[in-house]
Amino acid sequence: MEFEYDRHIITYLKFGSGTKILIAFHGFGQDASVFYNIEPAIGKKFTIYTINLFHHGGSCFPNDKDPNSPISPEWNLAWFEQFLQKHNIQQFSLMGYSLGGRVALMYMQQMPQRIESMILLAPDGIKKSFWYHYATQNPRGKKLFKRVVERPDLFFNLVKYLRMMGVLSKKMEKFTKAQFGDEERRKKVFHVWNAYSHLLPRVSSSRKILREYKIPAVIFTGRYDPVLNPQIGSILTHDMDGLIQWHILDSGHDLLKPAYCDSIHSILFDKLYHKLNP
Repeated sequence: MEFEYDRHIITYLKFGSGTKILIAFHGFGQDASVFYNIEPAIGKKFTIYTINLFHHGGSCFPNDKDPNSPISPEWNLAWFEQFLQKHNIQQFSLMGYSLGGRVALMYMQQMPQRIESMILLAPDGIKKSFWYHYATQNPRGKKLFKRVVERPDLFFNLVKYLRMMGVLSKKMEKFTKAQFGDEERRKKVFHVWNAYSHLLPRVSSSRKILREYKIPAVIFTGRYDPVLNPQIGSILTHDMDGLIQWHILDSGHDLLKPAYCDSIHSILFDKLYHKLNP
């Protein structure tokens, strides 16, 4: 399905049969269909709208717009409000995986009165990344980032050196090569990182809103995640009086694999579902 706003195309899927609404955002390099994996775990409680982020699954900028143009928080909220109005959605829950977690946290900060619950899976946007900020905000970093995309040889030599020095783990080296080894994938990283570079939720604001509006939240991290430090859960849950439930799965970064559905469902059933009205 497609939704058009300001000449931008946003594609999405709808599934599930529950009485509650859940809107989900995927991670980099995925598309909205990845949430089919988790439908057995949440489909009976929620009707789910899974939205393709820009540069994924058919969601795209107008042809005459620079694909690296940053999306402003105000514009991102405007199209989303129109989407909610089209589907007559008033109250809803949010789910975000990786980059989608950052998008979900941003929406929670912008419209907290409409959020019923939050489900975050290995979410980006909690712990600030020096390298992401340098590559998308710093003029020198932007030039270097573009250089890596166009000619990655120097970058791979640096990654190899950092691995030899013990600065990078073997898993992180492998992940980096997988992300930047293919030219098309490097371009995708460049477009997506720049497009979402202005959507940066504040952790302090997230904690304040969750507490003030008493929004129940569950955060999942992977014990062996090479991308995001699994301890990011402690940043959100510290001194929150149990409002946020944090669970570490015996997994890597990909928490949307079918193998984890049973664990996720049991946790959500015990820690979240009973807090939502039937």
